[in-house]
Amino acid sequence: MGLALRRAVLLLVLGGALSACDVPAVAVSEPAAAVVDGHEISMKTYQARLGVSRQRDPFAGIPEAIPSPAPTQRLEDFTIEQLVREEIVRQEAAQRGISVSDRAVQSRIDALRAHAGAAAFSAALSRNGFTTDSFRAYERVLLTEVALVQAMARDRAGSAAQELKSGHPFAAVAARWSDDTGTFSRGGDAGWLRPAEIPEPALAAAVQSLAAGSVTGIIETNRGEVIATVLERRADQLHLAVILVLAPVVDLFGPMGTPTWFTKSIDDREAALRRAGKIDVRVARHAGG
Repeated sequence: MGLALRRAVLLLVLGGALSACDVPAVAVSEPAAAVVDGHEISMKTYQARLGVSRQRDPFAGIPEAIPSPAPTQRLEDFTIEQLVREEIVRQEAAQRGISVSDRAVQSRIDALRAHAGAAAFSAALSRNGFTTDSFRAYERVLLTEVALVQAMARDRAGSAAQELKSGHPFAAVAARWSDDTGTFSRGGDAGWLRPAEIPEPALAAAVQSLAAGSVTGIIETNRGEVIATVLERRADQLHLAVILVLAPVVDLFGPMGTPTWFTKSIDDREAALRRAGKIDVRVARHAGG
């Protein structure tokens, strides 16, 4: 090849390389760990939560009925299943116009840090596999679920109140709507109490001077929405019956405090989405559905 030709080829190569530098970079979308009704759960979110699962291991000491091919797979399955459920909760909340602001999340984190102390709080995050960002996301999920439960509880309490106004017996309404496992099978009968023995101040105040046979409105308490009636009164005691629709405040919220009707609602929604082919899991053993 002649010198002039070699120079021409070199100029063409350099020109192409320089031209390529001027082309805007094409953004490469991050692969999704799952898609729930058209909404992606990012791989970054999945990996961050998997780190938490590995640190906290909810299965520690619990044998599997059918052993996993690899010990890590159970945690991977648990993690993506948890994230799918959380996305369903977020979507259900969004349909009701419920969203949690950055300010609310920060306020919650600030309160936790103040309660524990800054050093202990940071140590707890590290010990449980959280980063600052992943813990913020985790708290947003928690606050969203609590808000959704509370909104649904208000609807249920409203239905109970409407039935009472329509003349349905208190005992029948309690049996239908109350989540108080200690009383709903007895028609809400909580027995004889002094107002000072009632743990919820708002409820105690509402029944303090309530006439026998009368029914309160819906009372918001730390445990949820309450409707109460005084069956009888004597001296400083009253015979109380209650309807409790569970909706614990965030500090009391947890697996044991989640109402069964709420769990069933989310489970039913997930089952419907799976039947419709609208849950696409791309990680762990359940990839593909």
